[in-house]
Amino acid sequence: MDKWMKNNNFNKILALALSIILWTIVHVDTAPTNQTTVNTESKTIENVKVEIEGFDSDTYVLTKDVDSVRMEVRGKKSDLTYKFSDAYRVWLDLSDVKPGDNTLPLMYSTPSGVTLDDMVPNQVNVHIELRTTKSFPVTLNIKGEPAEGYKLGTPVIDPATAEVTLPASDLGRVAKVQGNIELDGESEPFKEKKLKLYAYDSDGNELKDAVIEPSSVSVELPITLPFKTLPLDISFTGSLPGSLVLARVTPEQDMVTVYGSDETLLNLSSYEAVLDLSSITAAGTAQLKLELKPPEGTGKIEPATMNVSVSAAEITERTISAVPIKLEGVSSGLTARVVDPVSTSMDLTVSGAPTLLDQLDRDNISVVADVGGLAAGIHEIPLQVSLPRFIALKNAGQQLTVKVELLAPATPEASAGAAEGTATASPEPSAEPASGNETVIEPSPAHTGESTGETPSPSDASSETGGTPAANGNNTSSTGGT
Repeated sequence: MDKWMKNNNFNKILALALSIILWTIVHVDTAPTNQTTVNTESKTIENVKVEIEGFDSDTYVLTKDVDSVRMEVRGKKSDLTYKFSDAYRVWLDLSDVKPGDNTLPLMYSTPSGVTLDDMVPNQVNVHIELRTTKSFPVTLNIKGEPAEGYKLGTPVIDPATAEVTLPASDLGRVAKVQGNIELDGESEPFKEKKLKLYAYDSDGNELKDAVIEPSSVSVELPITLPFKTLPLDISFTGSLPGSLVLARVTPEQDMVTVYGSDETLLNLSSYEAVLDLSSITAAGTAQLKLELKPPEGTGKIEPATMNVSVSAAEITERTISAVPIKLEGVSSGLTARVVDPVSTSMDLTVSGAPTLLDQLDRDNISVVADVGGLAAGIHEIPLQVSLPRFIALKNAGQQLTVKVELLAPATPEASAGAAEGTATASPEPSAEPASGNETVIEPSPAHTGESTGETPSPSDASSETGGTPAANGNNTSSTGGT
C-alpha cells in the first residue's frame, strides 16, 4: 500500500475519481424538481349522485333540478384504475338554507392522488317548502267482477283514514287516497292485510311525491250471493203439559238473512221457523234452540241456529167488559147499525198467562162484524175477534154473532119493519164502519178445558185451527157463519 501511495500517477487518478463523484452528488441534489416527469391520465366519472346533508326532511319538502353530476378527474393511472366510483362524492349542504328558491354550489371529494378537472353541473337550483299534512278517507277502486250471480258487499277498511303529506302548493291537488283491488270471478270474500295506498288528483293522476301514513291498510270485501233480510216469525209444534200456556217467546234476534237468487228472494217477505215446545215440562223460563233452514230455492240462511227464551205459566181467565163492536164493509149507499145486542158492545172472557191478562184492556181487542157484499136488510153476522198473541177466547168454539141492519136511504121504514119486532129505536152504534184492512183467520181455542175437560196445548190449538198460532203477535177469532 505504501508503494502505491508513493506513486504520483496513482494519486492523480484517485483524486480525479473522487472529484467526479463529488460533482455528481452536488449536481443531482441541487437539480430543479420541475425537471421530474410524472405520467398522469384523465377519467370521466358519470352519474355521481348528489347527496343531501343538513336537511330537516320531517319539516320541509325539497325539490331540486339536479340529481347527479359528471366528474372529470385526473391522476396516475394506478390511482384512476383502482379507485372505485363510490370513492367520488358530491353533496349539497342545506344546513343554513331557508324555505324558498336557492342556487347552491355543490361540494365534492375525490380519492387520494386524484384531482378534479371539471364537474357538470357544479351548482343546483333548490326549492324548499314546509310540509303540510291532511287526513283523507280511504276508498277502493275495484276492477273486475266476482263469480256469476254473486254480489259485492260493503268493504271493511282498517284504518278508514290516512294522512297525506305534501308541500302546501301540492296538497290541494289531492282528490282521494285509494287502494286498488282486482277481481277475477271470486266467490269468497276478498281479504288483504296490506293493501297499498296511492294519492290521486281529480284527473286520476298519481301524486308520486305524496307521503301517505299508513302506507297500507287492511281490507275485507264481502262477496256473497244476493241476500235479503227478513223478519222472523215463530210458530210452534209439540204441546205444553197440563194447564200451561205460553207467556212470552223471545228469540236472540228478530231478523234473519237469506241468500239466494234475486228471483227467489223477490217472493220472500218473512221467514217462518217452527219451535218445538215438547221439552217444556213446568212453568217458568227455558232456553230452546231454534234450527233455521234455508227456504226452498235459496243458498243459505244466517244465523243457522239461535236460542229462544220461552216462558210458560199456569192459565188464568179474565173478563173484559164493554168491548165495542165495529162494522166493516158497508156497501156504498147503505147505512148500518147493530140491533142485537142493543148496547153495540159485548163482554169477552179470555184466558192466558196472568202477566199478559194484567196488561190487557179494550184497546188491545178488536171485535169486527164484516157486512161486505150484503144487501139492505137484517143479517146475522159472525164476529171476528182479534186478541194479542198467547191470549185466547174462553169457549172459542162457541159462535159469537151479532145482528146488523143495513138500511137503504129510500126505504128506511120498510127496512125497519122487516126487523119483525126488533127494537128499531135502539141508539146508534158507537162503532163506525171500520177500514176493512184487518186480517181474518180462524180462531185459536181457549186454554180453559171447560168443553173437553182438559186444557188444550198450543199444538192442540194448531190441530183445531188448521195451523200453528200466528207469529205476528195477534190471535184472531171467528165464531160462526151467517
